[in-house]
Amino acid sequence: MAVYETMFILQPELESETEEELLNNLKAVLQKLGGEITKADDWGKRKLAYEINKFTEGHYYLLEFKGTHAIVPELEHFFRVNDAVIRFITVREGE
Repeated sequence: MAVYETMFILQPELESETEEELLNNLKAVLQKLGGEITKADDWGKRKLAYEINKFTEGHYYLLEFKGTHAIVPELEHFFRVNDAVIRFITVREGE
């Protein structure tokens, strides 16, 4: 199993219940595909380097997880179809 790291930015004005629901859905997607979350960090709200979709701030999260290469496309699909996600990036550790 490879180790991956993904950072994603959520809209800053989301309610905490909506954020929790999104994070739980994300964890469910990873677990359904055989992934295992090893580390989850909430970096809080930060100013964006530039305006994205009329947002100047975002709520940053960093996830580290283990899994197969098949998880990455499903994870990116999850981020693309979710309107609350402003930006995301997934990288394989060690590369």
